[in-house]
Amino acid sequence: MDEPIAVAATDAISSNVEAMRRVFGPGWTKRQMIDQFILGSRQRPITGSAEQVAQALIDFAEAADVDGFNLSRTVMPEGLEAVVDLVVPLLQERGAYKRDYAPGTYREKLFGAGPRLAAPHPAAAVRQ
Repeated sequence: MDEPIAVAATDAISSNVEAMRRVFGPGWTKRQMIDQFILGSRQRPITGSAEQVAQALIDFAEAADVDGFNLSRTVMPEGLEAVVDLVVPLLQERGAYKRDYAPGTYREKLFGAGPRLAAPHPAAAVRQ
């Protein structure tokens, strides 16, 4: 468990190997991986009070320049409800989470075009 894992140069899962090298440095061990990859993620779970979780999300987003997070559904629905009811309002108060959605369809927001597919698209022919 505490012997360094030998890593050979290969094209297989190179991004995972590089990510582990960034987290652990050279010569990581099985024990380090087990301790780090709780819930099967590369990142340790963020836990604590709603205030601590909100601040940790803000800090992580700023440091890593990410646009969002995937939530682990460890305890459902209570875990998700706690995020929605307790953490999101704090993120909104701190200006880190939107309070309203911009008008328009997802397609309009994503592509800056109209709410429907353009005529050349094959699916546009089957509009209702």
